[in-house]
This record gives sequence, structure tokens and C-alpha cells, in this order.
Amino acid sequence: MMRQRKKTKIKIRPLRTSDIDAIMRLHRELGWNPAFKADGSTVRQRLTSLTMEENALLLVAELGSKVVGYIHGEIVTYLLFAGREMLISELFVRESARGKGVGKALMAVIEAEAVKRKCFRISVMNSRERESYKRGFYPSLGYEERVQTANFTKRLDWGETS
Repeated sequence: MMRQRKKTKIKIRPLRTSDIDAIMRLHRELGWNPAFKADGSTVRQRLTSLTMEENALLLVAELGSKVVGYIHGEIVTYLLFAGREMLISELFVRESARGKGVGKALMAVIEAEAVKRKCFRISVMNSRERESYKRGFYPSLGYEERVQTANFTKRLDWGETS
């Protein structure tokens, strides 16, 4: 007789400052933000600042009791549109947790929150070099790529190095 593996439930909850170590491990595992200070002070400062912002939404995903992913959304208000937009700037899932519905669960919760907060749309920044782009993660959730839109950035030097 074959035993069925028990499916671990994904828990989505607000990010807490006690999650900093888990978020740092996740960033390092994925090769992101090597400029973060090893003691966690950079992430701690940024998270503390973000958690106090009314329009920021930070959620983590847990499998068992371990943080395996997080999402960061910001509500942006435009002059030209009759509403607000939820901008997803970060969605990270540990490699070992991919393919288990973690990213999908994080997106579902943030979408529900965007509706609750009266956003008229959600937009996502995703590099064409990322694995999630290559495997069509966002289109699989109903997102359409805006090929007519160019995304430009300019780095500003405002005197701080950390």
C-alpha cells in the first residue's frame, strides 16, 4: 500500500521584524543584495521604515514553521487614473519551496488585499532574466505583459553608501 504524503499547509501572515534573519538568508540564497550588512542592520532599518508606511504591504509565507518566501507591495496613487495601483516590487521564494504553491499563495493574498484597499490594478516588476519570467509564472496567474511599455530607471546618488 502506498502512503500519501501529507501536504504541508502554506501560512501567509504579515512580516515581523523577527523575520529579518529568515529574509536575509533568503536573499543570500538567491544572490540578492550583497550590500546588506552581515549583522542585519541594513534590512532591519529598511523593514522598520516600511512597516510604518501606510501604503506598504509586507507578507511572509511559512511552510511548517519556516519562512520560505515573502512579498512586498506598495500602493501608488496616480493623478491620471481614477484609483490606486498595487505595485509588487519583490516576490521571493526559497528554491526548495518552489513549485509548492508558495508564490501563488502570496499573490492571492496580496490581490485580495489590493481589492480590499480599492486598487484598480496590480502591476509587477519582473526581469526577463529571472526564472519566474522564463517559466511564465505571472501569465499563469492571469497577468499580461505590457510590451508597449518601457521601464526606465536612473540611479540617484544622495550621499549615503549604506
